[in-house]
Amino acid sequence: MRKVSAAGNVVAAVCLVLGAASVVTASQLLLAKPAVQHASVVGTQTTSSVARGTTVTLWAEVTPHPSIHVYAEGAKDFTAVSLKTTPHSSISVGAVKYPKPDLGGRGLDDPPAYSTAFRIGVPVSITSTAKSGEVVTVAGALTYQACDDRLCYPVTSAPVSWTLTVK
Repeated sequence: MRKVSAAGNVVAAVCLVLGAASVVTASQLLLAKPAVQHASVVGTQTTSSVARGTTVTLWAEVTPHPSIHVYAEGAKDFTAVSLKTTPHSSISVGAVKYPKPDLGGRGLDDPPAYSTAFRIGVPVSITSTAKSGEVVTVAGALTYQACDDRLCYPVTSAPVSWTLTVK
């Protein structure tokens, strides 16, 4: 005999009442709400049209919301900002470059952080196997921990992406 959770029973009951077309909607009621973002993240690049064998820098433009700071590399007991990209057969990704933080860095009581807009750079090389005219979408996630003067918030991630066209 199969066990069904109480949440599953609620979804089943809602679906019976509302009809099969409401399965997705009813299921979505049980999903966790999206994480609150404490910074905005926009992907930009030095150019959008790139020849094979060429390297372009992808930028994650990060702007902490007012009264918020985001922890930087070297922050002890906090999660420092990090940018990860998904693999793609037409690119090779270099080392991520983080800017110098504008706050802290003088010990545990003053961890390094960003309180103003900053840019994280990712060098990307187009492989020789990429086809001319190919559109390459590079997807990534910026993971960070943010705090204000009273609270530190749970670690969260924000999506970021870039689109390049191979010449």
